Amino acid sequence: MSDKILFISQVFYPDEVSTANLFTNLCSVLVEDHIDVEVWCSQPSYTALEKQPKSIILHGIKIFFLASTNFAKTNLLGRLTNYFTFTVSVVLKLIFSRQKTLVLTHTTPPSLGIVISFICSFKRRKFVYILLDIFPEGLVRLGKVSKYNILIIFWQYLFILSLKKSVKIVVIGRDMKEWLRDVCQYALTKTEYIPLWQDEKLISPSEYLQNAFVIENNLIGKFVIQYSGNMGLWNEMDTLGKAVRENLKDIVFMFVGGGMRKKELMDVISSNDLENVIIMPFQPNEKFNTILTACHVGLVTMRDKLEGMAVPSKIYGIMAAGIPVIAIVPLNSEIAFIIKEENCGFVLKPGDLSGFINAIGLLKSDENLRKQMGQNSRLAFEKKYSTREIAHLYKLMIEEL
Repeated sequence: MSDKILFISQVFYPDEVSTANLFTNLCSVLVEDHIDVEVWCSQPSYTALEKQPKSIILHGIKIFFLASTNFAKTNLLGRLTNYFTFTVSVVLKLIFSRQKTLVLTHTTPPSLGIVISFICSFKRRKFVYILLDIFPEGLVRLGKVSKYNILIIFWQYLFILSLKKSVKIVVIGRDMKEWLRDVCQYALTKTEYIPLWQDEKLISPSEYLQNAFVIENNLIGKFVIQYSGNMGLWNEMDTLGKAVRENLKDIVFMFVGGGMRKKELMDVISSNDLENVIIMPFQPNEKFNTILTACHVGLVTMRDKLEGMAVPSKIYGIMAAGIPVIAIVPLNSEIAFIIKEENCGFVLKPGDLSGFINAIGLLKSDENLRKQMGQNSRLAFEKKYSTREIAHLYKLMIEEL
């Protein structure tokens, strides 16, 4: 039985990106549940850049900031340097550590878990691999790399080997488990489905007409569609841009966040000089609930053929806020499964512009439907996707190991 874990993650507190927020929150609840948690992370480089001391204690979590660079994430070379320096620090510290504590990490950055799995195998330490994104398969499906590339073949080989070296594999989507069945059936015997989550203390439903952001930005009388979070490689932004161009009456699109595909969206918006759009950068946690609930519908997107490769965490925030969801995602993805099971929104294929516009129109015209789907969202969140519920699943797994 384990009552102590070492969690290794490049991003953690005080950064406020999704992965950092989620796991900082999860570790805090695990500590409350009498799990001793030690975290190794890098110097912040996403939403915070101030150098941290070597170690701090936050909500009972022992956090060690390993020696690493913290160039801003907008600088690609700097970002790669951050990856490299943090990985070197992890390798050295792990090799010379005499502890036998259970080690957990995830797939961001994608090379880190592979390295840790080999060291843990050598040191005879138990290792749990949490699969958030699947590389290199996701890049192959997007046509970014060839599956016949010798480096990709070798990377895939090492990744599968790292799965075999893990004592437990956590997948965040049932579609991801199906992918695993195809590439490494042996790993299924030690695979556990534990979905992503959201902080129930951070996000809760609020009345739209009384929302401070709505009032300040003169949005009363407008029907607001919001996309909040990363606009990255996995996300389907083209359909959203085309919908904005339709300039639908009394419809406002709000985009909060950033990422590598945000520029594509901005190019569409600026070239048409549209006034039905609000664009905002990532917001600090203290503003998150106010902004997330300043809408009638929340959006989740994922590009075609990416089922099993990732699960956008933004859906859990939308559900926590008690808002209906429109998801433009593959029909056999985890996001689609959730929405259909909970009857909390609409699922559309990537590229289905007319379906997207029709879904907006239906939710705008039918307030009862919108409220019922919003209530379904919140109820499902409370039962299945709050931090407290997910921490319980992690605690059971940790204690078994």
